[in-house]
Amino acid sequence: MKVLEKGIMSDGTKIQIEEWKEDYSFMSYGSTLATYPKSKQTLDGSFSPNRNETFRFQLSFNSHEETKEAYEKLLNGDGQLNEYACNFKGDNEYLDCI
Repeated sequence: MKVLEKGIMSDGTKIQIEEWKEDYSFMSYGSTLATYPKSKQTLDGSFSPNRNETFRFQLSFNSHEETKEAYEKLLNGDGQLNEYACNFKGDNEYLDCI
């Protein structure tokens, strides 16, 4: 995995575009957007987010261009993480954390 770009959103959330294609050939180049927000909720489970603690919230896009567009919007404050819920591939209860 390579980090292609890193930034910090206006609310302090770290954000980065990741490249996983070298490790997993089925993935598109630069199609992963990883964010590290503070959780708004506590979820059950040993590895689940806890309220006010940082957790990894990963979004998957169809192309590097889509990923870059979302990255720029989030970085510039023109978008919110919850606007990209359809790009989240995990358990839907994690959406309550953002």
